[in-house]
Amino acid sequence: MFGIRSDADNILDAIKRSQGTIEFTLDGKIVDANSNFLKLMGYDLREVVGQHHRIFVTSEDSTSAEYKEFWRRLRAGESFGAVFRRVAKDGAEVWIQATYNPVLDRKGETYKIFKVATDVTESRLRAADHAGQVDAIRKSEAVIEFDLEGNITYANNHFLSAMGYRLEEIKGKHHRMFVDPAYAETKEYRDFWRRLAAGEYLSGEYQRYGKNGREVWIQASYNPIFDMAGRPFKVVKYAADVTETKRTAIDHAAQLEAVNKVEAAISFDMEGKVLDANKLFLDLMGYRLDEIKGKHHQMFVGKEAAQSAEYKEFWETLRSGKYLVSDFKRFAKNGKEVWIHASYNPVFDLNGKPFKVVKFASDITANMHARNVLQELAEGSSESAEMITSASEEMLASIREISQNMLKTQNIADEIVAKSDAAEEVRLDLEQTSEAMEGVVGIIRDLADQVNLLALNATIEAARAGDAGKGFAVVAGEVKSLATQTAKATDEIATQIESMQSITRRVTESTQDISNSAGSVADYVNAVASAVEEQTAVTQDISRNIEVVFRGIVELADCVRGIAK
Repeated sequence: MFGIRSDADNILDAIKRSQGTIEFTLDGKIVDANSNFLKLMGYDLREVVGQHHRIFVTSEDSTSAEYKEFWRRLRAGESFGAVFRRVAKDGAEVWIQATYNPVLDRKGETYKIFKVATDVTESRLRAADHAGQVDAIRKSEAVIEFDLEGNITYANNHFLSAMGYRLEEIKGKHHRMFVDPAYAETKEYRDFWRRLAAGEYLSGEYQRYGKNGREVWIQASYNPIFDMAGRPFKVVKYAADVTETKRTAIDHAAQLEAVNKVEAAISFDMEGKVLDANKLFLDLMGYRLDEIKGKHHQMFVGKEAAQSAEYKEFWETLRSGKYLVSDFKRFAKNGKEVWIHASYNPVFDLNGKPFKVVKFASDITANMHARNVLQELAEGSSESAEMITSASEEMLASIREISQNMLKTQNIADEIVAKSDAAEEVRLDLEQTSEAMEGVVGIIRDLADQVNLLALNATIEAARAGDAGKGFAVVAGEVKSLATQTAKATDEIATQIESMQSITRRVTESTQDISNSAGSVADYVNAVASAVEEQTAVTQDISRNIEVVFRGIVELADCVRGIAK
């Protein structure tokens, strides 16, 4: 039978060809090692034979109680199989899947240790990397594990905190406790777990409910975990609480929807090409979406404006991330001029780079037309106010002149009244003198009558005396003639006095009328002067008020011009 190899020898050779092997004495010294093991550890055989096993472990491990216990148990005939950390010649860390096997003699006593090892460094590092990643995920994200039926087997503190539970409150219960009861009864929910049990990965944003029905939004992935045969055996879910972000997004979406209901909206890429537009914008400009989508914004501006430096600068400003808001003149499909008050708002990606521009616009065409009319009215009112102010100043000057003339008239009227009063006094004196002259005329008439009577008596006596009385008769005749002439003259004087009295009476009446008229004129002049004085004050007030109004109109005109600009 010599020269024939046993089946055990063949098996041992097969092991040595595929795996690393090394043999030790019972005290741990190396007896032999195959090329696979030596290559793995970076040694030649002569470098290791006679050396202790501790050359393959760290200094810490070699001096530990566990290491000593390890070799004691091997000497006692106990086998060990596990993954071990070892150290190569160059100090590199090597992980091996190894079995330490005591070899027994015919008496059943251990006389050496035979070790079989496989290099698992790469898989161990990969597993460590995976474990590290999983550990990092568990530290930063909410994690929960389910069996394939959906029953909870584990949850970390992040998940428990997000949902408001303790682990003992949820472990063993079904996932449906976190969803709306109505949704839990749907085919969609049953399909959800059917797909996971089949090994399908699912992710998305989910609405869930924590303890006491509190709404929680999560961004989550449901990950089936496979066994060595490639069969799923559990589901691990990684989740991030995005409740606040979701609520903010819902709020923003609601606000945007509200804005879209009342304002025209259109979006562009950063080159200015139309991406989308709402109905209000399309109605305002008279287009359908398919007529403008993909076309450049310049279709809404005039050709001249589209070629201007200002228009190029407009888009450069938006591309730099700055927003613009102002009043803009645009042109609708039919060429009609449309004025809009609009804001152009760059939208930024997660890196803070603008990737599109959203424009919100309000139609202010009617307002602009009204503004232009108002500006024209303001400018016209300004001119009218200037004319009114000038006319007011001229009227005020005229009133002052009238006032001065009325003052002169009043002085003249006062002089007339004074002279009328003086004339009245002269009239009274004249009347008294006329009355006195009447008395004198009466006396003269009486004397003439007496002289005439004496002359008559003298004539009679002269006639009686005859020739002796002739001379006396001549004298008496002369006296009589003189008396007659005196009487005649007296009558004429009386007639003149009566005429003078008649004239005096008329003068008196005229003087009285003049006096009355002069008094009336004086009263009228006083009244007019007072009215003129009041009118002067009122006109001055009007002039001041017009000046204030003028300044206001000027300010309004300036304001309107500013708004128009």
